[in-house]
Amino acid sequence: MKRTYMSAILGGAAVFLAAAVLCVGCKPSGDANPKDGGDKGGAATLLDEGAQALQSEDWARAYDKFTDAIAADDKNVDAYYGRAAAAGAIAEGHYRLAQAAATNEDVKSGEEEAKKADEYFKKSVDDCDKILSLDPQYADAYFLKGVAAQYQGAWEDGIAAFTECVKLDPSRAEAYHHRGEIYSNIGDYMNSGLDFKKASELGYTDGSEAADASASSDPADFSDLNYDAAEGDAADAPAEETGAEKTDAGE
Repeated sequence: MKRTYMSAILGGAAVFLAAAVLCVGCKPSGDANPKDGGDKGGAATLLDEGAQALQSEDWARAYDKFTDAIAADDKNVDAYYGRAAAAGAIAEGHYRLAQAAATNEDVKSGEEEAKKADEYFKKSVDDCDKILSLDPQYADAYFLKGVAAQYQGAWEDGIAAFTECVKLDPSRAEAYHHRGEIYSNIGDYMNSGLDFKKASELGYTDGSEAADASASSDPADFSDLNYDAAEGDAADAPAEETGAEKTDAGE
C-alpha cells in the first residue's frame, strides 16, 4: 500500500506539544546563547513578543515574530527554538483538521490539511537542526524533533531524537515517556516499560484524565487511512499496519 502524508499519532501527544511550545517563556534546557550582548536590531524585543504570542496560542503571529528575530540576529538559538515550537503547533492544528476530515471521509480536505501539517513539521525540524548546528547541547531541539517524528509516525527518528534529548538532559521525564510510547507502538514492550518506569521515577505525570478524555474522541493511530484509496473511500481502507511496515516510508 502506498502511504502518503500523515501516518500516525500517539495518545496524549497534543497535550505534550502544547506544554513544549509554552516552555519558550522560560529558558530552554540548552544553556548557550551565541548572542554577543546588546539587542541586535531589536531581537530581544521580538523574542519577548514571540513568547507572548505563544502563550496566547497565536501561533502564526509567534512564527512571524520569531522569524523577524532571526532576521535581526541569525545566530540566536532561542529565536529558532521559538519558531520551531510555533511551527510545530501550526502543524498540529492542520493535523487535527486532517483527522477530522478523514473521520468524515472528506478525502480532499484531509489530504490538503495533511500536506500543510507535513510542511510545518518540516519547518520545525529544520529550525531544530539549525539550533543544533549552533549549539549541539541544546536538548530541547531534540525534544521538538522527537515530537514531530512522533506525530508523523517516523518511529526510528523519534526514538533517536528523544534518546539524544535524555543524553543531554537525563532528568527530562517527558522524553522518556514519549520514547516509551513509541516503543509501545512498535511492539517493543520491554524498552517501553523501562522508559515508562524511568519517567515515573522522575515524577512524570501526563494529566491522565485529560488524556483519557482526548483518547475517547481521537483515534490513537490514523495509519490505516489511505488518501490514495480508490474513490477516496476511507471505509475500504486497509487495516492498520504493523510497526515494521510503518517504518517503511515508501510502503
